[in-house]
Amino acid sequence: MAETLYKLVTGCTNVENVQVDTSHSSQVSTAIVTTKDTTLDIGDFVEITVGYVGNTNKIFSGYVKQKEYAESNTGRLYTLTCSDVLIRAQDFFIASSNPNSPFTRSNIAAEDLVEDVLALAMLTDYTSEATNFTFAVYNPLTVNLTSSYDYCRFISDILAWHLYADENGTVHFVDRRAYLMGGDSPEFTIPTTDVLDIKRTVTDRNLRNRVVVYGNGDIHATAQASSPYLPDGFYKSVVVSAPSVFDTQSMAQSAANRNLTILNRLTQSVNATVIGNPNLLARKIVTLNRSSIDISGNWYVFSAAHALGRAGYTTTIELRK
Repeated sequence: MAETLYKLVTGCTNVENVQVDTSHSSQVSTAIVTTKDTTLDIGDFVEITVGYVGNTNKIFSGYVKQKEYAESNTGRLYTLTCSDVLIRAQDFFIASSNPNSPFTRSNIAAEDLVEDVLALAMLTDYTSEATNFTFAVYNPLTVNLTSSYDYCRFISDILAWHLYADENGTVHFVDRRAYLMGGDSPEFTIPTTDVLDIKRTVTDRNLRNRVVVYGNGDIHATAQASSPYLPDGFYKSVVVSAPSVFDTQSMAQSAANRNLTILNRLTQSVNATVIGNPNLLARKIVTLNRSSIDISGNWYVFSAAHALGRAGYTTTIELRK
């Protein structure tokens, strides 16, 4: 007998469809809900739990950003568009009332700077790992005329660190790379019988084997290495420009070295559609067993899109290693 679908959305009854997208590269997750009845309004907090009766999982926490309704001879149907809690950082534009007294920090760890900027947007449920990067050692930095999110994203990008909000609404700033890392352990196995279609790709699209960092004044650093996938002496370069935060040579060189380690590699990915699984969320580690040795093994969930409706429940995933 087929399992019974479960859809629980805060303030909604008679839910017809749920779509939730989570991705490593899109640091604000989104959800679209269509429902016959709702008490939710713009700005209301919403949680979404899906799965099957007896096997459910919360997959989203955030806020309603748009509400639509349509009427027909079958009744009214609401469509709610929601974003996770980091949308508050996107919506908060930092603009000092006095341009001569902007938000300023000196000699501050990167993770503490991100915490302080997020707090401006009233995001205080925050955890971080030590980056070992200290900014504005000699020259104070200012943050103005940018959104809280854009500035924190700028910090995460130049350090190749990762900023995201989980399904419970906690914001994390961590060393989480977009592929398997040492110490990663699988949380569950995707049953072979659940895989509806699958494709594997290997590409050098994101490979960079030369990183140049520009800091304050004359501070600059370069890290480069040969790649077995490129001709000898050939370099694909990327520039990290951050004069406002790098005012020591050691920090600039550390940023160059770190980015090179992460970027000088091929991207190996698997795209698949599987029977709906509420445990599949971006940033999870899973095991996939296939007859092909190039696909079997542990993978990092780079993205997961959940779609529940009258046609059933499927999850579309991209895995990387």
